[in-house]
Amino acid sequence: MNVYIRVDASNEIGSGHVMRCLTLAEKLHLHGASVTFICREHVGHLCELIEEKGFLVLKLPAPTWDAPLPLLTPHSHWLGVPLFIDARQTKAVLREHSVDLLIIDHYAIYNEWERNQKDIAKRIMVIDDLADRKHECDLLMDPTALDAPYRYRSLVPAHCSLFLGPSYVLLRPEFYQQRYQMKLRTGPVKRIFIFFGGFDHTNETGKALASFLELERHDIEVDVVVGKSNFHKHDLKAICDQYSNLHFHCQITNIAILMRRADFSIGAGGTTTWERCYLGLPAIVWSIAANQKAICENLGRKKIIKYLGENHTVKQSSLTPQLEKFIENEQERVEMSRLAAVLMKDNLVNLQTMIEDIMKMGG
Repeated sequence: MNVYIRVDASNEIGSGHVMRCLTLAEKLHLHGASVTFICREHVGHLCELIEEKGFLVLKLPAPTWDAPLPLLTPHSHWLGVPLFIDARQTKAVLREHSVDLLIIDHYAIYNEWERNQKDIAKRIMVIDDLADRKHECDLLMDPTALDAPYRYRSLVPAHCSLFLGPSYVLLRPEFYQQRYQMKLRTGPVKRIFIFFGGFDHTNETGKALASFLELERHDIEVDVVVGKSNFHKHDLKAICDQYSNLHFHCQITNIAILMRRADFSIGAGGTTTWERCYLGLPAIVWSIAANQKAICENLGRKKIIKYLGENHTVKQSSLTPQLEKFIENEQERVEMSRLAAVLMKDNLVNLQTMIEDIMKMGG
């Protein structure tokens, strides 16, 4: 089975789409599929990382389009070129290949682009979490669809198979390994985990770290995690080096272990939300992108996370007392830990079923 994945990363897009596609690629590879990525060389692309993971990348050229891009969707500009050009360039690189399944994880792509690939790809799968545009696909996965099972009814063909909800979140194998050692977060806070994604261009990590330092809690250990593309990593490391209880980590592979060891986390919405939930890790969260807001608000209402709002509304002056209150409120943290773990309890079984269905439809 030959699988091709159309996905991008950039300073604006972030790394989350590529990271979850890498997880899917590895799972499909274990089931015998040959997986190739198709990525545009935006500033901040992750082509080298994908290749380091052992996958071939067919590269689309860096954007050189000077005219204003037509805003056909709220994220049309993420392509860097007009939709028809991206579709044409993608089709050109695929023309010499046998495509059993084309997977698309891109907020700027919708049914017109997908329809253009129909004579090249035998099957098309879409990964989405916005439900804001129509798709011409055979499978669609939205792991964020908590309470809206019918949100795609008018957006996909009648024959499309839907995989909706946290049971289909793509988690790397190390999270399943750490789940066996997971425990409810009872007792005093001894360790905090801070992570705001691979790029964090607004330096939310620095904001969280500064708020924690104001508490002068030298008895609490803190793991500060950043990606190698974080522009603020050197400044953050310099701060951590001044304190024996602060531990700086850059582009690590043991993030699941750090999450499991922590008593609570400070971070953003996005893919990491589900990783924290799977390990029952209570979290103070604020959203750093528009697409994270609705998901965070929903989880906040269910008391699965403590949601503080969008990043531009979260100020250090108000964050510090909220951190202090959360540290002292063991009951809130224990209940959050329980609810988060329950939310993800069926993930392993359901995701395995989805992978098997993908292999059957693509083969």
